[in-house]
Amino acid sequence: MSTASSLRGILLVAGATFFWSLSGVFVRWLPAIDPWSFNAFRGLGLGLSMALWIVLRYGRGSMDLLRRSPVTGLVISAGFFALGSSLYIASLDLASVAAVSCLTATSGLFAALMARFFLGERTPPIFYFAMLLALAGVAAIALGEGDARVQGLVGTLTGLAVAACFAAQSVALRRYRAFDMEPAFLLGGFFTFASILALGLVVVPPLQSIALLLVMGLVQLAIPLVLYMVGARSVATSHMVFITMADAVLNPLWVWIVHGEVPPHAVYLGGALVLGAIALTAFAPPATAKEDPRGASQA
Repeated sequence: MSTASSLRGILLVAGATFFWSLSGVFVRWLPAIDPWSFNAFRGLGLGLSMALWIVLRYGRGSMDLLRRSPVTGLVISAGFFALGSSLYIASLDLASVAAVSCLTATSGLFAALMARFFLGERTPPIFYFAMLLALAGVAAIALGEGDARVQGLVGTLTGLAVAACFAAQSVALRRYRAFDMEPAFLLGGFFTFASILALGLVVVPPLQSIALLLVMGLVQLAIPLVLYMVGARSVATSHMVFITMADAVLNPLWVWIVHGEVPPHAVYLGGALVLGAIALTAFAPPATAKEDPRGASQA
């Protein structure tokens, strides 16, 4: 792989991380919107944005793109996106942005474990040591987050579930990287909106709030998902983890700058352990993988 291609991939993944890190700012702008309605309209914004992107990029070939997309890959990616994004918004109702960001930063470690079992990647032992270190950080966050210990525990478990969902989605994207997977994001956005609406959990907010949520679907979901999908094709897994871990620092930073939210002191200790664990994986030798039956590496 050329140096220019690798640099382009790194910049794309870094760009995705920047846009993802704006989530806390949007959430704190709309404190009166319940988590389900919030995620429903944010998902609608993603679906509409991806539909527009597909039409602009593929034109008359848009329907062909949908037909040749792998059904299993679409279902896995869209399903884990819908579940993970819903849990993410719920987690911000239970914990600070800093705590949630640190917890979801463990997604790279979950991805390493999942890739070992589902893609046949031989993950270096340092990843498993890093997982133990990250779990110690998670424990520190759980014990120090919030006034009520139950709320702190539930917030911690929800944040970890978000990380696992994102990891599963990332592994699915690597597994089906020979395909253009934009339809998975389109389906994920619309499925999120439709499922929450069908459950009767949507409370229609003011038009100004709906507009902001639709913009969030574009800025904080559609743009970074496309950047991540393209960039990950030419970035080693360890480098990708190192880049995306910046969300754990940037997300609370933007919230502190814009909204003045100061995280609990325990988050600094737990966050340092989690980030240190993820940093260790950046210096590990790259994982090796079986060859894809279609001729492309699954790594």
